[in-house]
Amino acid sequence: MSHDGPLPLDPADVRPRYRGYVGFVTTPRFFDDSPQQFLAVAPEGIGVCQRVLHVPDYAYGLDQRARNFGLLEEAAECLAAAHCQVVGQAGTNWVHTKGTTPDEIAAFCDDLSDRMGARFLMAGHCIVEALRTLGARTIAVSNGYYRDDWRDGINHYLTQAGFEILSSGHMRDQGLYASLEEQVAVEEATVWDHPDRDVLESIRLAHAAAPTADAVVQTGSGFRTAPHVAGLEAECGKPVVASDGALYWAMLRELDLGDPVLGRGALLESL
Repeated sequence: MSHDGPLPLDPADVRPRYRGYVGFVTTPRFFDDSPQQFLAVAPEGIGVCQRVLHVPDYAYGLDQRARNFGLLEEAAECLAAAHCQVVGQAGTNWVHTKGTTPDEIAAFCDDLSDRMGARFLMAGHCIVEALRTLGARTIAVSNGYYRDDWRDGINHYLTQAGFEILSSGHMRDQGLYASLEEQVAVEEATVWDHPDRDVLESIRLAHAAAPTADAVVQTGSGFRTAPHVAGLEAECGKPVVASDGALYWAMLRELDLGDPVLGRGALLESL
């Protein structure tokens, strides 16, 4: 028997495709695979969009980020208008590039969230919220691939948030690279995706420099730390809070799907 017209719609098919909708705002001229990294640790059924900021001739300077801070708001509003429930901004140093304090960034995120109807989160401040959730007061900081002014800026921000830094340093401070030129050669060869050796050793050295710290912090969103956190915590015997994992944790906390995230370290397992 043939049907005249369309088949009746099954009410069970009238539902969102995804359990949660998230968006990422990412840094110009950087192949930021945060969406893929996020989906690797998140429960199944989340949809992801991404908007890469466009700044012609971007050279990664803090001054450029300060001048283009307004682009974060524009990109977040676009993702919210595309039905994202949570928008995460990857790129830790944006929180301090204009001299803003943790309280000012928290207020900015709250205000933007209210205006656009979706939760806006900044990776740099998610580190602060994660450390507070874990009850950490003293920290050892791996500043990873950072330049000197990036290191100094985020460390000052963490100090403003009330944490005592017992040790800190980027990979050149730690002796993993003899010069910035040597480090840049690796960054260019890997498309800014540092080898696992860099990620693991920088965090291990940070812990070794301050073994009594409550937590180890890794500040660079460009370090893909999430796959290594559980193993590093087993070695260090304490939480490892990295920029990428802190952002993913905060985004999943906002979605509140009710699913546990196991085997990914203390922070994500706290959901």
